[in-house]
Amino acid sequence: MKTMPSIFKTLLVLLAMGTFFLSAMPSFAQNLEGKWNIAKIDTRHSTVIEFTKDSLIFYDFDDHQSATSYHIKDNRLAVADGSIPIGGEFLFISPNRLRLKPDRAKSPIDFVRLRPTITTLKSAEIEKLNFEINYQNNILPIHFNQAEDESGKKVQLEIIDSTYFLSFYRNAKRMGAMPIEQVTSEKIMVYGFPVEPFMVTGERVLSHKNPAIMNSASPSTGKLITAKAILGKWFYKHIQGRPSLSDCTKKSFFEFTDDYDLHIKPYAEDHSNGDCIAGATISATYNILGDDQIKVTENGNSVIWEIQFLSPTALVVQRDGETLTLTKK
Repeated sequence: MKTMPSIFKTLLVLLAMGTFFLSAMPSFAQNLEGKWNIAKIDTRHSTVIEFTKDSLIFYDFDDHQSATSYHIKDNRLAVADGSIPIGGEFLFISPNRLRLKPDRAKSPIDFVRLRPTITTLKSAEIEKLNFEINYQNNILPIHFNQAEDESGKKVQLEIIDSTYFLSFYRNAKRMGAMPIEQVTSEKIMVYGFPVEPFMVTGERVLSHKNPAIMNSASPSTGKLITAKAILGKWFYKHIQGRPSLSDCTKKSFFEFTDDYDLHIKPYAEDHSNGDCIAGATISATYNILGDDQIKVTENGNSVIWEIQFLSPTALVVQRDGETLTLTKK
């Protein structure tokens, strides 16, 4: 499975992709009323538009920006305020997905109709959960209110009317938002992607930084979950406090087997000629302690690795005073 060297960078590229504009279907014009969110991210303005019976209202997410009157003729949207560059052709891809082709824009813009999020959970309960969304083989981990790294990127849970959103922030500035169709204690469904699939389901993952999750599972259950999830090869992605790792260093891996063997294969760059050199494989054994520790034994000496986060494709551990972020391929 392909993982993202930078989850936000890859996602923002995907969500910025253009789509082709098709022929119009004016029979849907009467269904315009309601709020619509732009099917795009990293816009620097989280655009929401609202059609009422006689007005078109613009928001930066939930912050009212401007309004104008509008009218529909055939497959065209005309606005009274000429300074608002949205007048042009439109098409319903589906009853809940609208494609606008403004006369003053080079590419069409998709919007999705906002619908009440289906959930029995309160906001505080949702924010305690952690999810992993796989969109076109790229992983987007959702850990609410936790900075991804030193860049200050994080995801927040926000709401407009009765629709919950994943809001993406960078340095305290909202860079875009995607509406949530449904969320339970085990899964989350997010819609509004620019290209198919337009809706993606994410699965809940175990984060050992989350006391609510740790307390909800017995020690034996947590141990079994960790023992299963830890298996396989894990490659370097990031070492806290160090600059970006080279492609050569990222070839280094830790392989956990179901026989409780641990094989560590280091790679390092020869700076004299630029070659990537494989080091000798280090053999050790490991044991799972509870659900948040790994006891690693090499040549009779044991150390404890503290698990900070574990999912099917991401592992964050603290060992010897440094925090490693690893990814499974």
